[in-house]
Amino acid sequence: MAPSTSASVLTGKEESRNDQELKPDTRAETYSQSHIETLSGINLTAAVFVACVASSTAIGLVLSGLSWPWLTTFVITVGIVLGTFIVYRHFEMIRRRQNPGGSWLVPSNTPQTNAAGTQVPNTTSLPAVYLTYILGSGGHTAEMIETIKQSFRGQANIHRRYIISIGDTSSLAKARLLEATIKDAYAGEDARAGTSDVFLIRRARKVHQPLYTAPFTCLISAFHAANALTRMPNARSTKEHGKGFEYPHVIVTNGPANGFIVCFVAHLLKIFYLVPENRAKMVYIETWARSKTMSLTGKLFVKTGIADVVGVQHESLARMFKDSQYIGPVSAGFLRR
Repeated sequence: MAPSTSASVLTGKEESRNDQELKPDTRAETYSQSHIETLSGINLTAAVFVACVASSTAIGLVLSGLSWPWLTTFVITVGIVLGTFIVYRHFEMIRRRQNPGGSWLVPSNTPQTNAAGTQVPNTTSLPAVYLTYILGSGGHTAEMIETIKQSFRGQANIHRRYIISIGDTSSLAKARLLEATIKDAYAGEDARAGTSDVFLIRRARKVHQPLYTAPFTCLISAFHAANALTRMPNARSTKEHGKGFEYPHVIVTNGPANGFIVCFVAHLLKIFYLVPENRAKMVYIETWARSKTMSLTGKLFVKTGIADVVGVQHESLARMFKDSQYIGPVSAGFLRR
C-alpha cells in the first residue's frame, strides 16, 4: 500500500519555489512533467456531440421549406419527445444514484487517513483513478489547490486533469506550481506522483460581459467542455492502460460559471449514453467564504440535482440546505497550521 504524503511536505516544497518566476502561456508544452493540452483535435464522443447540434441545424433548414402548420407540428412533436426523454433520463439517473460515500467512491479495501486527519478512499489497488479539477480563477482556484493538497495521497495509478479558462494565467501558474511540488515530493524514479495535464477551455462568461451574449459564450464553452471530458490523457494510452482513463471518474469543482457548465455537459453526455453513468461523478464544494447562504452556482447544483455530492464547509449552511453535506473546512488549510 502506497504511503501518504502529508500536506505539510507539499506546503514546504511549495514555499521553496515561491521566489521562482513562473511565466505561464497557453501553448502546448511540457512543464515539470505537466503536459499542457490545447484545444487542437477532438475525439469521437465530442465529435458526436457537435454533430448532433449540426444535424439538428441542417434538419431545421430543410424543414424551413415546409408550410407553417407542418413545421410547427413537427417541431412541437420533436420537442415533446426529446424533452420527455431528457427529463426521464435525468430523474432516472438521480433515482439510481447511490448515496454519497457509496461504493462508487469508496472501494472495498480499507480507507486511508490523509494529512488533514480524515479518512479518504483507498484507491491504490484500482487499475485507474482519473480525477478532473476545475479551476475557477481567483479565490476559487486558491481554495481548490488547497483542497487538493489536503486530500493528496501519492499513487502511481492516478491522473489529474485541470480544466482552466483560456487566458487565466494565474490559475495555470498555480496548477504548474502544485504539480512541480508533487514531482519534487516524489523525485527520481518514484511513480507515486502519477500523471497530470491541463486542458484549456473557453470561459463561459467574462467579467462585465453583457448578459445577452452569455448564452453564446456558454455554448462555445460547452463544446470545449465536451472535448475536455472525453479526450483521453496523452500520458495514459489505451494500449497500456485500456479504457481505465477514457473518462474521468470524479469531477471536482467549487465554481463559478465554468464549473457548472462543465458538470452540466457531463450530465448531458451521460443522459445521451455518450459517457457511462458510473463515470464523471460530480462533487461540488461550496467556497469556505460562504457561511450564511450559497452562491448562485451552489444553488444551481442543489436545484438541478446533477451533482452527486454538494459539500459545504460550514455546519450552519448544511442545516439551511438539506441536500448538501457538511464536509468540514477542506479548503481552509490555514486553519490547520
